[in-house]
Amino acid sequence: MLDNRRSGKKGVVPTEKAAGEDSLMPLLGLAFWRMKHAFEREVGLGAATWFLLSMLIEEDGTSQGEVSHRFEVDPSRITRLAQRLEAEGLLRRERDPQDNRVVRLYATEEGRLLVEGCQERREEFEERIRREFTLEELAEFRRALCVITKLMKH
Repeated sequence: MLDNRRSGKKGVVPTEKAAGEDSLMPLLGLAFWRMKHAFEREVGLGAATWFLLSMLIEEDGTSQGEVSHRFEVDPSRITRLAQRLEAEGLLRRERDPQDNRVVRLYATEEGRLLVEGCQERREEFEERIRREFTLEELAEFRRALCVITKLMKH
């Protein structure tokens, strides 16, 4: 995405000029990665772990295929994540009794407690971002993200 050219200041990437004044990709990519890393650092939980466990808390018994479809990622990534979280005792994987090909995921009590324990830090993280925008700017930002999401649907 971004090449390794740096500006005169150590550690500063000239994002606006990385791919031309009109290019959105460098800025979108940098914003995504910085937000993901900041979330993980400040909340204390990996973003994928947070999203999967939060989903299961709301919709326990979701299949790995449904998770893969919802997050639009390769099913093997969800399988590996679920296996890791199962080994950590944060979720349970069970074959569907009506269709042995389907693996359903369930948050364990330990997984629920982990998410609940991070909830306040997650809310503070989001609030810190919201404070930088007016309500109108936040609404427009959400609208723009929805437009990009719809345009990029395969």
